[in-house]
Amino acid sequence: MTVLEHEMPEQVADPQVRLERAGSQVRIVVAEQLTEVVSAAVRELLVDVCDRRTRCVVIALEAGLGPAGHEVLPHLLDVAERRCWSASCHLDVTASTPEDLELLATLGF
Repeated sequence: MTVLEHEMPEQVADPQVRLERAGSQVRIVVAEQLTEVVSAAVRELLVDVCDRRTRCVVIALEAGLGPAGHEVLPHLLDVAERRCWSASCHLDVTASTPEDLELLATLGF
């Protein structure tokens, strides 16, 4: 698997979002709690990776959602679904805590 560090604009304070690519699968790993800044970084990556070469995008929420994540997640997932749909690729979202998995299930993931 190839790990690529995504260059963030200077106003984004190192959100610890990294991109891993293995063939036609792309994994966006979020290594800190989801905030609006981190969500913006993920959305930016989705613009870059959702193309015809990509068959599957996985968003891995490794650090949990945190307090702001519950408000930010629905919008992020909406954007991710639209990007993946337009590129004809599959979207998976994984989480590290049972509470986050429950929220994902509630949102249809």
